[in-house]
Amino acid sequence: MNHSIKPYVTMEIGGKVRLITVIYKDFHLKELLLYLHNNRYIFLLLGGGSNVIFTDRFSQLIVIINRTSDICREEDHTLKVNSGTFNKDLMDWNIRGNIGGMDFLAGIPGTVGGAAAVNAGAFGKSISTILQRAEIFNRNGEIETVDNDYFRFSYRDSAFKYGSEIILNVFLKFMDADSDDVKKKVEANVKYREENHPCSSYRSAGCFFKNPIIDGKKISAGKLIEHSGFKGTAYNTLQVSHLHANFVINSGSATFDDIKDLEAKIAQKVFQEKNIKLEREIIYISPEGKKY
Repeated sequence: MNHSIKPYVTMEIGGKVRLITVIYKDFHLKELLLYLHNNRYIFLLLGGGSNVIFTDRFSQLIVIINRTSDICREEDHTLKVNSGTFNKDLMDWNIRGNIGGMDFLAGIPGTVGGAAAVNAGAFGKSISTILQRAEIFNRNGEIETVDNDYFRFSYRDSAFKYGSEIILNVFLKFMDADSDDVKKKVEANVKYREENHPCSSYRSAGCFFKNPIIDGKKISAGKLIEHSGFKGTAYNTLQVSHLHANFVINSGSATFDDIKDLEAKIAQKVFQEKNIKLEREIIYISPEGKKY
């Protein structure tokens, strides 16, 4: 009872929750979700914790840490991937299995389920382009299979990002490829991210703001923040990365109020100087389990 959520989120910000349980098998996850739903517990499924920040207040939430990690080939060049599979592990599996077409996910922290929920991507591609269908736990407490359209994908968003339904398995389209070629692409993408983004050893939640789209053209949020003078600056025990201004690092014991205050300061100055409204990409979690 009363467990700290900090060790399970990459930014290490947040208070205590009622209970934390780690699940490794798909069938155990389904059984637990059904039990919690039927008994009306408030709960939240968490993957890698790389895109979320909890408030500092105590929460009655039961938090399920999703570590399901099975991957298997299906027909029609499709992989079935447990939602708790880390993106890194999927890349390693693809190298061994001569699986191509997914290397753009290399270096993105977190799990495949989380990537699908936020439509993660890089290098001009997003997971929405390869996701065929998914097995989900719906709002009625039932397990069903839904197609790509059900996600209502948009830039860094889907129906699952702030919704209550849970992704259990995703089915991803792949292409045959040579193992060495896949490895080279994965390593090149990881190297680029390590050289241009804060590495995983920093306590960061990833890109903080979405890149705004103005007149159909994507504008770099990092550049806007940098031009507003925030790059490399500190606020209490938070720091805007000197490598990429759209990454905020917890360099000490930052609080939820600290991150909200810094978010407001950055967004306000960018709007004043560029008349562009930044939209947060990071998900906040309320004590009631609401994602916003």
